[in-house]
Amino acid sequence: MSADSLKHAAACLCFAFLVAGCNSGGGDKPAETFVGGERLMNINKYMVDKDIDVMKHLIERKSWKMTFADEGFFHEIFDLGDGLKIREKTLVTHDCKITLPDGTLCYESKNKTFVVEGSEEIAGLHKAVKLLGKGGRARFMFPPHLAYGLQGDLDKIPPRSILLYEIRIVNVEF
Repeated sequence: MSADSLKHAAACLCFAFLVAGCNSGGGDKPAETFVGGERLMNINKYMVDKDIDVMKHLIERKSWKMTFADEGFFHEIFDLGDGLKIREKTLVTHDCKITLPDGTLCYESKNKTFVVEGSEEIAGLHKAVKLLGKGGRARFMFPPHLAYGLQGDLDKIPPRSILLYEIRIVNVEF
């Protein structure tokens, strides 16, 4: 098991303990199992901050020239592409390679299409492609909350995975 996998497993275990709560009183009072809104927000913020730290470490280790986007992901743009930038409701055809931080290939696709802000792709991809135009090429790194979240995809992407997308925009239809 890789170091990143161990970190993710430990974080999930900590999260499970925090959510479950415990009955430290020893009396007849039942254990509290509901996490209040403010506490849950603090837990989520902690997890996002830890994911960003892991991502920064990977970028440094790989000597990538990635930039953090306000939307919460990292990107390295190799070619912006031509014409207008992609926007909401745009039909995008792209080639894509999705890997885990350790290099494990999850999926690779050619000429895959999706509608920006109108399809089942991960939230991060909808945000990221808006940086590109037709012919654009980039690497994106998404934290779990912008990818497949706590559950993964129940196939090749494990729970709470940071994902790397290498993408090339083949065609854009506005």
